[in-house]
Amino acid sequence: MKRTLLAVVVVSVFAALLGAQDDAAYKTAMKAVNASAGGRMAPLTAAITNKDVAAAAAEGKKIEDGFATILAYWQAKKADDAIQLATTAHDAAKTIAEAKDADAQAAAAMTLRRTCGQCHMAHRGGMPPDFEIK
Repeated sequence: MKRTLLAVVVVSVFAALLGAQDDAAYKTAMKAVNASAGGRMAPLTAAITNKDVAAAAAEGKKIEDGFATILAYWQAKKADDAIQLATTAHDAAKTIAEAKDADAQAAAAMTLRRTCGQCHMAHRGGMPPDFEIK
């Protein structure tokens, strides 16, 4: 009985630690995306507005990399709506990174912004700077 209880406690502690690491990785990725996007997407928006394809591509790549981690987080949580939104955002960022013309980047940036907003409404709580994951 004591061994079973000990095993349950050990497994629970490790699960909690792994969950905390996942949450920390998620929050780090979200902050990286926000920084790459310049908080409210300022550098990306400036590059898109100025039709600077190379600068927009560089920002898009940073955001794409961040969304790879974000997507993995939601896949582990098995949150179907967040998985779909993260996939859409990742794909939009990839399009920005790979597009060779400013119009395609601008269209993808609009998709990215809309998708970010939808996911934040559904899965982000709290107030800045202490947002929490729902």
